[in-house]
Amino acid sequence: MLEGGDLADAAAVYRALADAFRFPAYFGHNPDALWDALGDYSGEPVELIWRQAALSAERLGPRFGEIVAVLQKAAAQGVLILELA
Repeated sequence: MLEGGDLADAAAVYRALADAFRFPAYFGHNPDALWDALGDYSGEPVELIWRQAALSAERLGPRFGEIVAVLQKAAAQGVLILELA
């Protein structure tokens, strides 16, 4: 669960995702690193609900779209189930 109200910036989103997926410590905080890390994920699909996504979109600006695009791509490949609420 990502709480949009608690995510002040893109770095906070990447930290929350790294925790949720247990990414390695060297995980980079950018869309390419997110895609690479999700590609290495081998667990069961994770249900990811991003609450207050509209608030995150306002705060993050274009970075919100970049992150969501990667998450949607991962969802299409069965890595996760994405819900923007």
